[in-house]
Amino acid sequence: MHKFRTHLIRAVTCGVVLSLAPLASVSPGASADAPAVAVSGLSRGARGDAVRSVQQALVNQGVSVSGGVDGIFGPGTEAALKSFQSSQGLSATGVVDDATALALGLASSSLLGLTQGNRGDAVKQLQQQLIAAGLDPAGGADGIFGPGTAAALSSFQQQQGLAESGRVDAATAAALGAVREAPAAPAATDDAGAPAPAAPASPLVGLKIGSRGTAVQQLQQQLIDAGFRVVGGADGIFGVLTANALSSFQYSVDLPANAIVDEATASALDAAVPAGGGEATSSGDTPSGSGDSSSPLVGLKYGSLGSDVEALQRALLAAGMTVRGGADGVFGPATRAAVEQFQASAGLEQTGRVDAATATALESESAVHSVAKASPLVGLKAGSLGSSVKQLQSALMEAGVKVRGGADGIFGPATAQALREFQTSQGLEATGVVNADTIEALENPKAPVTSSTEAGGYAAYGEKGQRVADLQSALVQAGVSVRGGVDGVFGAGTSAAVMDYQRQQGLKVTGKVNDSTAAALGLVKAPAPTAPESSSVTLEVFPVQGKCYYGDTWHYPRGGGRLHLGVDIIAPEGKELYAAADGKITKVYTDYPGSLAGNGVRITMADGTAFFYAHMTQVAEGIEVGVPVRAGQLVGYVGSTGNSGTPHLHFEVHPKGGAAINPYPLVKAIDQCSNEASRAA
Repeated sequence: MHKFRTHLIRAVTCGVVLSLAPLASVSPGASADAPAVAVSGLSRGARGDAVRSVQQALVNQGVSVSGGVDGIFGPGTEAALKSFQSSQGLSATGVVDDATALALGLASSSLLGLTQGNRGDAVKQLQQQLIAAGLDPAGGADGIFGPGTAAALSSFQQQQGLAESGRVDAATAAALGAVREAPAAPAATDDAGAPAPAAPASPLVGLKIGSRGTAVQQLQQQLIDAGFRVVGGADGIFGVLTANALSSFQYSVDLPANAIVDEATASALDAAVPAGGGEATSSGDTPSGSGDSSSPLVGLKYGSLGSDVEALQRALLAAGMTVRGGADGVFGPATRAAVEQFQASAGLEQTGRVDAATATALESESAVHSVAKASPLVGLKAGSLGSSVKQLQSALMEAGVKVRGGADGIFGPATAQALREFQTSQGLEATGVVNADTIEALENPKAPVTSSTEAGGYAAYGEKGQRVADLQSALVQAGVSVRGGVDGVFGAGTSAAVMDYQRQQGLKVTGKVNDSTAAALGLVKAPAPTAPESSSVTLEVFPVQGKCYYGDTWHYPRGGGRLHLGVDIIAPEGKELYAAADGKITKVYTDYPGSLAGNGVRITMADGTAFFYAHMTQVAEGIEVGVPVRAGQLVGYVGSTGNSGTPHLHFEVHPKGGAAINPYPLVKAIDQCSNEASRAA
């Protein structure tokens, strides 16, 4: 996902995969022939460096250890270990066994993570181990992980009382005896060859939501110095807003955006902020202010960070461009697309980076110089707080748009939805981010402001239906190619076609259909499509086996200009997934490089209502297109295939086969996240 961000807690299953010599034959479950694991067997009451290594590994995985890394295996360490074991689907014994050591990265196995489709020596070793255990994969030890090896592995897991995951997880690797101590790093020495003093661990490592104190203050200040906005400042409280800033930083330096400080994140922060603090320069060959122009924007490009990027983003917003994600100070794909959009509108080469000509063009529209004078509402988006948000909410309500919760100064899902409704009603792209066009529309709204006026309007980005089909047909008749054809879906291809047409006609290039563009195409206003009714849909069964958790992330921005159209239910890999209602399997999705959905299914009810399940580790046996399913039937297992950074179910609801609706209220009404028992019908 893009680097997806709901994002605040990751379920991690990892291990250091190393090359091993062929393992000796073992009986099922034996591990006596495998090299001993240094931490294996540690339990409450133990002390020393081995305990410290376990505690540090838990912290690195985002598990809070009461008492910290003190080398004492007390109640706090035991509780943290049990929590970690549960999250990995291991027996929560509070004792470090081989499987736990593997999952913590304190032991290694060349077999860990193997699954169907893999090939090579490691697969051959797995097959040899299965043969030694009395299970003969069809095809023998040929180094190809096919259906025969998968069946033998499932049989072994069943014999051992393990989850039949179809892959070699930590528990399976341990049962096969394929575990060895992770090699220690070479000892550091000084120039004379004597042992060098160990570098002190960063006090930031392990910080996450809920942390407090001076270390959190240091983290917040480093984020601020690196050019990332931390709402509330360096107050020493690690809340959601600090997590958002940290996730943005991690994303910008190509680290997992999990909002937990690990060693890599701490090192990246130290590298981004010069000694003694100060603002980081942009990521590039030269500081962001260098170049042939005095503008601080010249030289900014993909990967740049800091306040100069935020100034660029605000300038683009003020110039009427769409910057998905708002002015966050991170020059990512959305900012690059906005720069290209501006360059196209100004007749410049679409490079996606700011050269002197682009900066001059922005300045000629008074974009850069007006940033300081621009409305304080420009750039507001989900997560913003304060009086400016109150002002926005009041303006929306004055324009006739209902804002659930009123003017509370909190830009949450309700305010985002209200803003998108307003933008749609005004013929603007429904981004959920305030730009200059939105401000202008708020000051002089088209009356009455509603998405269902008798006069109607024009098709808008994200819309489906006849208005979009009419627009696409008009573009095709005008000789403009529409990627995807006349499919009635206003996506990126249709927006690009509108921009092409606007350039041809000498109109302002926005990708949006306004009165002048519609008149040129011969379009007339039409009623907006009726929003699907959520009241017509009822879930009979909660779709995920607990423990799990989820939040309302409806229409949160995603990579590539997409919006989140479902609910993400986070659960450990391998947990069961159930049919939410009676229906039929109408599509099975298969993971492939570049896939968004990964493995998944679509279940369609008799009235056409469809439920979309994505990111499965695998589809359940017997689940194929055309197969009828009943509510509660097992359809697959939680995974992180496709565009996913953590095991979860992405779940969408499409009433009567139409546009998606927010499924959060539906799943909340039958919440079963605390129920860990299998509920397969």
